[in-house]
Amino acid sequence: MRKKLLVINRDQFGYHIDTYYYCKYASNYFKITYIGFDAAKPILKVDGVGCIYVPRRGSVIVRYLRLLFAFLRECRKDYDVIFIKYFVGCSLLKLFNSEMRFIFDIRTGSVAKNLFVRKLSDFVLRIESRFFSHISVISKSLAIKLRLPEDKFHVLPLGAEPADVSPKQFDSLKLLYVGTFNGRRIEYTVEGFARFYAESKDTIDITYDIVGDGQPGEMKRLTGLVERKGLVDVIRLPGYIHHSKLKKYYQRCNVGVSYVPINDIYDCQPPTKTYEYILAGMPVVATQTKENAIVINENNGVLIKDSAYSFYEAIKKIMSNKEQYDSSAIKEVALRYSWQSIVDDNFIPYIFGVCKVGLLPGRLSVK
Repeated sequence: MRKKLLVINRDQFGYHIDTYYYCKYASNYFKITYIGFDAAKPILKVDGVGCIYVPRRGSVIVRYLRLLFAFLRECRKDYDVIFIKYFVGCSLLKLFNSEMRFIFDIRTGSVAKNLFVRKLSDFVLRIESRFFSHISVISKSLAIKLRLPEDKFHVLPLGAEPADVSPKQFDSLKLLYVGTFNGRRIEYTVEGFARFYAESKDTIDITYDIVGDGQPGEMKRLTGLVERKGLVDVIRLPGYIHHSKLKKYYQRCNVGVSYVPINDIYDCQPPTKTYEYILAGMPVVATQTKENAIVINENNGVLIKDSAYSFYEAIKKIMSNKEQYDSSAIKEVALRYSWQSIVDDNFIPYIFGVCKVGLLPGRLSVK
């Protein structure tokens, strides 16, 4: 008989990538129930996953209390394991259901710009984690930063889906950035690109697609910079595009840009796009955060400082070393970061371990 797993998340089902793929690829091994808000977005379904939607109406406090009480009611039912994506106050679920097996899941530390708010948020998270015997965390560096007890935490890493695109050729340079502009300093990449373009436009076909958006005014500022550099026909800014419609960009482009500032906010946070680029067979220009440095090497990209000049130097290096990149090999090696592999080799054994029923025959042990 399949074990019963409850997944608790404030997000509507399918709109938090990690828990969506846990449910999708583990549904043959567990009877999964997912509970979260109905955020009035299109309903996504996965065979074998039952969803409970909580209305998201009223004031912030009313919505929070409605969701909390719905979580509390569901936790009282007969589940073998309850997996909670962290939210403020989730320790109450453990306090009122102390006999249940919980996993306290941390996908990110605070990314607040204000240092005091960031420190306070991480402190609250750390205090709430003390109520749980089982803690899953996105990276070991984040676990160390949050000072989680070594005997409690388990690294459940980030993943991505392999892109169904043709192997890349490198007789041109087609850069791609996908993501938010918020706090990312994407203008530095534009400035570095502009310098390289001025030097190389007559010898190589060069473009840069920057897909995404940010706070009000950020797109306007970035567009203005592109116009001042005279790159309107070279740098494309299509705005936000849902991930389900990004295939044409992964097909057309051949080098990914994973650019976040190197600081306390992002250093321990694995950038999703780094994995998506290499799973599309792209070498990556990536800032040298702790987590990017684990993934990116001379075979699949270049690590850089968070500056315009370093970005310019990286593009030069990518093109001078283009003969050494093997798109198919980049993708093949990166398959260990696919959601299928992470769920099969990590998530499923971990849940069974918490259930105290051991691992499935022939399945890899949890690292």
